[in-house]
Amino acid sequence: MARLGPPTSPGVAGRRILATATVVAALLGVVGDARWLAASGAFGLAWWGWDFIWDNVFGPVGGWVAAMLTGTSGVETPPDLSLDDTIRLLEDHVAADAVPRHVQIQSALRLAEIYRLNKHDSQRADAVIARVRSRWPDAPELAHVQPPQG
Repeated sequence: MARLGPPTSPGVAGRRILATATVVAALLGVVGDARWLAASGAFGLAWWGWDFIWDNVFGPVGGWVAAMLTGTSGVETPPDLSLDDTIRLLEDHVAADAVPRHVQIQSALRLAEIYRLNKHDSQRADAVIARVRSRWPDAPELAHVQPPQG
């Protein structure tokens, strides 16, 4: 007979077993003998311990072993961004209203650096800083940036 669904990981199986034991012991404690409530607490503590040990010991060690066996780092590297991609991303951050203030300010500072140093366009750099400064004139991150002269 074929299995239905994906295989269950050991972490999920341990959680399900301990959760079931906790709930069953609690119900038996409510309906019957009060000693089952103590057993329920012990199963609940074991459930918490299993989660902690799985997430902080077995999971990372298993990932490390899998990486060693497959010869990979286990971490996907993001695709390389070109300078134009970076400019487009930073411009989107500066223009968006939903982006947090500190992200917009840092994006404007990086974008101004790119315009000045890589594109040799100080007018666009000054325009980006002026746009962000008009939104947040009291931003301490912009205090060291000089406004355009003239």
